[in-house]
Amino acid sequence: MLDACERFKRPVYIELPRDMVGVIPPVTHPYRGWPVKPSESATQEAIAETVEKINKAKHPVIIAGVEMHRFGLQDELVSFAEQTNIPIAATILGKSVISERHPLYIGLYEGEMGSPDVTAFVENSDLILMLGTFLTDINLGIFSANLDPDKCILATSEQLRISHHHYHDVPLADFLKGIRDAKPTPTLLTIPDAFRKRQHRNTAITLAPEAPLRTSRIMSILNQYLDENTIVIADVGDALFAATELLISDRGEFLSPAYYTSMGFSVPAALGAATARPDHRVVVIVGDGAFQMTGQELSTLIRLKHSPIIIVLDNHGYGTERFLHAGTWKYNEIQRWNHVKLLEAYGGGVGVQVETEAAFEAALNAAWSDTAATHLIQAKLEEGDASDTLLKLAKRMGKTV
Repeated sequence: MLDACERFKRPVYIELPRDMVGVIPPVTHPYRGWPVKPSESATQEAIAETVEKINKAKHPVIIAGVEMHRFGLQDELVSFAEQTNIPIAATILGKSVISERHPLYIGLYEGEMGSPDVTAFVENSDLILMLGTFLTDINLGIFSANLDPDKCILATSEQLRISHHHYHDVPLADFLKGIRDAKPTPTLLTIPDAFRKRQHRNTAITLAPEAPLRTSRIMSILNQYLDENTIVIADVGDALFAATELLISDRGEFLSPAYYTSMGFSVPAALGAATARPDHRVVVIVGDGAFQMTGQELSTLIRLKHSPIIIVLDNHGYGTERFLHAGTWKYNEIQRWNHVKLLEAYGGGVGVQVETEAAFEAALNAAWSDTAATHLIQAKLEEGDASDTLLKLAKRMGKTV
């Protein structure tokens, strides 16, 4: 278990049969660490082949994944990109792997679910360097990604594939540092102005004070407050899909599971983030369905005197499932909670229920100004609201679900 945790930088679990709990092993097995034996020849050959492809490329691009963060390789990634002037896109699971204000960052690549200009830029590239990127359903826009394997280099902690060549025993860190140190020289590429304008866009918006709350508008209002001292945590569902619209100022400051089996991730994750980074403000975006699974951890946040801002997207049910399963709204209804009243039971924190843009902005502003308490904003959404990303996902998945 410890070997797997160290090797893959992921959570691990132990399962013990109940009739074995009291068994004392006759031999003690000390932890010795994973016997890593990288292949020097394979590593050098892989680096040489990659550098050759980069030097020939006229339109290369990097798709950076979550393992750049997990293995602490962001500095090497940025150094390599700046040295070669290769633009960087990120996956939804790897969002904020570098600052989204970096001049080489072009946005999230999500196949047909994402921004058309980012999708076209990536898929028209003649060399796609997927570094620390997992080929999962959400990361690939529900498998709508159109990435030609002939043009791809896939490097993760588990595998290294250069076009159709597979290399074994090549550590991810060694590979990335190796191609950086080789100083390849691809054709210098001009990044379209549209991407640069997006990085430096004015986040100020004009409120429609009495307008009912919509998820995308909540993200636009929240965007005005985000800075390099903010950590955003998004739960699965439209909390995650809509949060892709946020502009994250510093690397590693956006956390999400991106897997439906982890619904309810965000509030407990806020406890971890607030404990690890007490100098940052933690903002949680969570649907009311996900909140009902693990929201009791709010009590621990209050007890330990943390001050996250928890935004509950209240649409009285599992919104994503409604769009995937037409006609099953009743099935996806949940018991309606008065979330504000929960704080009375927990004995602390500040809770506000809002239904309009003006009320939400006022509640968010008040919460941001108060760093001494946990804040919960119950945002009651306009009936039938969904982000554009969710609608694209539902259109694609609804045909087969």
